Amino acid sequence: MIRSARHPHLAPASTPEAYPQIPDYLQATAITLNSDGVLVTLLPDAGLRVGSIVIGGRELLVRENGHPATWGIFPMAPWAGRMANATFTDLAGATHQFAPTWGDHAFHGRLYQCSANEQSVAGDGRSAVMYSPLDRGAGWPLNARAEVSAALSGNATAGALAITLTITAEVEQHVTAGWHPCFRRFLLDANLRRETGAEGVLSFAPTGVLARDAAMPGLHLVDVVQPAVDGGIAAPGAGATWDDPFVGVTTPPQITWGNDLTLSLAAGPAVTHWMVYDPDDALCVEPQVGPPDAFHRGGAIELKAGESLSVPLVLSWSA
Repeated sequence: MIRSARHPHLAPASTPEAYPQIPDYLQATAITLNSDGVLVTLLPDAGLRVGSIVIGGRELLVRENGHPATWGIFPMAPWAGRMANATFTDLAGATHQFAPTWGDHAFHGRLYQCSANEQSVAGDGRSAVMYSPLDRGAGWPLNARAEVSAALSGNATAGALAITLTITAEVEQHVTAGWHPCFRRFLLDANLRRETGAEGVLSFAPTGVLARDAAMPGLHLVDVVQPAVDGGIAAPGAGATWDDPFVGVTTPPQITWGNDLTLSLAAGPAVTHWMVYDPDDALCVEPQVGPPDAFHRGGAIELKAGESLSVPLVLSWSA
């Protein structure tokens, strides 16, 4: 078992949170799920993402902060993680160029910047489904369809949020997919808008971590696995200790915020890699089907027309 780096130099912010729970421009289409002290907000027009999880009055997620890749929980598709040089070659041999979104590379797919074209909410207010096309209009040259479902159960003491991303191909293509949660370092009192309690720490048991590619900084060697070591103590100003894909994770990773809350993340069997990014202001724990840059380095999933890839993720908590 290893843990993410502890940051003893960090403390709950002394000033109220500047960002609203849900910004005005997303309020009109927001979907609210409610279950006995738990409030979950889904945002069809912000990449079909989970925008907020408030449990017992405490917010778990980084709020909308002006950058679409650094808040909430968003689905990654039709690729997860980074795509080298923002290009890929499809199964027909055509090469496609995307706008770089991280240095020279493109990350996290196209879905997180899309809007749903259809959604439905169950009568009990505890589950919903959102849909979006993945086509040229969405910035993807091949035709596919994305579905995100969410179901809330339990209460603020013990409960779960089950979210599932499903990609259905309309033409034969390679895909990868995953989830990108951005959890808070410190829980936020949703009423006072102030951080509170102890720093969140990730605990999990990978068998290894992919080696970093010295020739292409920010990317990894999919066939070189190194031992995974404890994150230790982060020095002030050192930035993220991890920005790496871990493998061999067979038991659900857990994030613990002192004695306030423990959160477990259980992914489906298709997940092969867990990308962990731990800057000072967030803790991102990202289950992925396939390694980063799978279109170039191998590990992408080939879907024929009509076939689907599903990536379920269950977040369960106890307080």
